[in-house]
Amino acid sequence: MMKIIEDGLYAHDQAAGGPLAEAALRRAGEAGRRMERLQQDPGALTDAQLRDEVRRALRHFMQREPHIGQVTSLAGQIRRGTRCAWLVSDRLALA
Repeated sequence: MMKIIEDGLYAHDQAAGGPLAEAALRRAGEAGRRMERLQQDPGALTDAQLRDEVRRALRHFMQREPHIGQVTSLAGQIRRGTRCAWLVSDRLALA
């Protein structure tokens, strides 16, 4: 059974669909690609540059300014060499 949440967004088979869900998936994919590029060679960036690039990736996905704690935490993990997996599926699962 399909349930319309709002114009451009519906729920069906435990996943969201429609133009709004597709746009969110595209933003998530692009943010993931940006985060992956940052993790390739974080030593090429200063701490400030790394935090700024992490902030930009998160902002692209969230469409708002991310919390500074999120940015600092992710940038620190990347700087320490901890892999930050940004997994994006082909469907937007419902919680």
